Amino acid sequence: MRELPKNIQLRYRVIDRLLRDYDTVKTSFIINKVYERHDISVGETTIQRDIRNMITDYHAPIEYDTSKKAYYYPENIDEIFPIIELLDEEINALLFYFKTITQYRDYPIFKEISMTTKKVIDSSNISLKMKELFEQNTLLETEKHPLIPGLGNITELLDCIANHNVIEVNYRRHNKESKKHFIKPLLLKEDKLLWYLIGINIKYDSLITFGLDRIISFKRTGEVFEKIDFNSQEYFKYSFGVTVTDEVPIEVIISFKSKQGHYLKTLPIHHTQEIVEENKEFLIIKVIVKPSYEFYSKIFSYGSDARIISPKSVIAKVVDALKNAQAQYKIT
Repeated sequence: MRELPKNIQLRYRVIDRLLRDYDTVKTSFIINKVYERHDISVGETTIQRDIRNMITDYHAPIEYDTSKKAYYYPENIDEIFPIIELLDEEINALLFYFKTITQYRDYPIFKEISMTTKKVIDSSNISLKMKELFEQNTLLETEKHPLIPGLGNITELLDCIANHNVIEVNYRRHNKESKKHFIKPLLLKEDKLLWYLIGINIKYDSLITFGLDRIISFKRTGEVFEKIDFNSQEYFKYSFGVTVTDEVPIEVIISFKSKQGHYLKTLPIHHTQEIVEENKEFLIIKVIVKPSYEFYSKIFSYGSDARIISPKSVIAKVVDALKNAQAQYKIT
């Protein structure tokens, strides 16, 4: 069936909806509703032609009551048009979304996401040509997320968070024995391809972070907790990664060679990043952070292209780490 111009599609759907909602509808009533709902002005001839085309092209069982001079539907007819009517920009947005989430194709939950998206596609006005793009593998490619232990728990953990279920978590930190914790789960957060559960540790009434790959098992306790107003953006505001210390955030000044500087302007190392000075040789930035292992790892990843200017406490830690690293190598 041919694709129709947008205005015609809108008129068809208004006519279809009115015939379902009212016993009979007159042409003048349809004209008013088309204008009211979509600001489209048409005459009687246009609406009458629309109705004839709907009968011919869509097999719409529209009948005419001569006594009332109005159109009507017989009872209990099937849907004629797609349940979901999407605009072109909405279809393109859905396509982009579907392609970007393929990075999670190895996640157990991806199957459900794909099935849900397919239901939307099949129930909408997306053309056959556009549907082929959803199946095309070379259109848009994202980074691949490896299959990491614990990802199968995402769906149930989301349900626990949504329903405020207290859970018992059997958790093992690296190189340590497993330990049970009673948690009020608040948030699932991704960082550097890994997923983490943020929640309230009931024993200490404090926030705690668990890596999903280290959760051996968990179960609902049957208890429900009151909704907790947790502002994740504020909580992680000065963190670098998922580690949030109790320390006061500090201002760190870092100098980068110009080659790295170009990348940092496009992809800042932290959302608090501000440019302090820039020339042909270097870029100096300022960030406000709570320095953690992730922060220092990031700085070390730049090698000699990065240099901490201040504060002295951060410089000292960097120097110590570099000395320890150098001590592991012997050049003969």
